[in-house]
Amino acid sequence: MKILLIDDEESILNLIRMNLILEGFEVEVSSNGYEGIEKFESFNPDLVILDIMLPDIDGFQVINKLRSINNEIPVILLTAKGQINDRLLGLQLGADDYITKPFDSRELILRIRAIYRRISKAKLNNDRKDNIDEIKKGYIRILKEKRKVFVDSEEIQVTYREFKTLLIMITNEGKVFTREELLEKIWGYDFHGNTRAVDMHIERIRKKLKKHRKIIKTVYGVGYKLEV
Repeated sequence: MKILLIDDEESILNLIRMNLILEGFEVEVSSNGYEGIEKFESFNPDLVILDIMLPDIDGFQVINKLRSINNEIPVILLTAKGQINDRLLGLQLGADDYITKPFDSRELILRIRAIYRRISKAKLNNDRKDNIDEIKKGYIRILKEKRKVFVDSEEIQVTYREFKTLLIMITNEGKVFTREELLEKIWGYDFHGNTRAVDMHIERIRKKLKKHRKIIKTVYGVGYKLEV
């Protein structure tokens, strides 16, 4: 597994790099945003670990650029303690996870492996012979193997988690998912009870659905459901 690490603090950069290498990962590092974007294109990582505070451009600008290049690569944000708004904004922009500084390297490794297991499981499910590749409901069409979503025959760009959310909801059309269920199913673990992250995640998907945004309905006091 190839990991790109973008952080301007040399001590943290070297510590994380050493621990990742000891765990058997192939690691490339960058100390600023612009260089990180260049290495993202040349190194083709399987996962990115990104610090929000960088000397040239901030991590949010970097996420936007990475998503425009390849929106399927998972991103873990490194944030300072107390930067709640930054974490939420990062999730809104499509980050897959965050970890707060200072942190134990073992926790970071666990987060990386959890994301890797989810991706591997999704690929395994797509490879099963009894797994139908195309799902079509009304004006929405999903190609599971290619991880593509079409609305009114036009492809929309979605992140890994956005794709997974739409897939789960459309294959369970009409089912009401609580925010806690979505946290577990989409993030894969207890996301510190942060149900606001789910609300922001759903709103981001609605914006991409444009005139069809109302197919994801809010069930007040409970959660969300999808009806085409």
